[in-house]
Amino acid sequence: MLFSRSYTMKKPEIKVILFLLILISSGLGLKAQGIFSLGPKIGYNSNRLSDNMDSVQSGIKNSFQIGAYVRIGSKVYFQPEANYQVSTSNLNKGSGSSFQSQEITVKSLKIPALIGIKLINKGSFNLRVMAGPAYTFVIDKKLDPQHMDGLWPIQSVDDIKNSNWSVQMGGGLDVLFMTLDVRYEFGVDNIYTGSSNFEMKNNVFNVSLGIKFL
Repeated sequence: MLFSRSYTMKKPEIKVILFLLILISSGLGLKAQGIFSLGPKIGYNSNRLSDNMDSVQSGIKNSFQIGAYVRIGSKVYFQPEANYQVSTSNLNKGSGSSFQSQEITVKSLKIPALIGIKLINKGSFNLRVMAGPAYTFVIDKKLDPQHMDGLWPIQSVDDIKNSNWSVQMGGGLDVLFMTLDVRYEFGVDNIYTGSSNFEMKNNVFNVSLGIKFL
């Protein structure tokens, strides 16, 4: 004989489902008023490290990011995001036979919180400017090569902070369901934690393309 057992949802599961339903309903209601949108986005980054040592020069490297955004507001809006980002930069020192170079790759979760203004607000066409802080939580760090001489400032991945703050500013364009942002990010924190007096900040030029799902 086959027996079937019915499944009864527990209170925490019911609360989560109700919360999601309320969130979606609220989003649809705000969407109808033209003050709410969300969706995925993908972007291109150009990274450059800045430092305080004349003997160490930084080079520009290209990388990518993928994430999602929420935009709340009409003329003035608030836009939080969550982006998975892979940033690659390099440091160079010396010349000729004494030339040294180290590539730094950081995988992180970046969370900007931007305030923007729509200079043109026409529903299907918007021209925007925005600025705000961004918090970066480092997920993984890699050095290539890992071992350098004793005068090199970065000796291990422990010399790079696990989190940092920055400031983003830029402009954006919305056409129908597509949204394009162009930003520059200024590093605020010194991301170096080693023993020397070395200071290092990450500066990023970013272009991202998103889709409005709601």
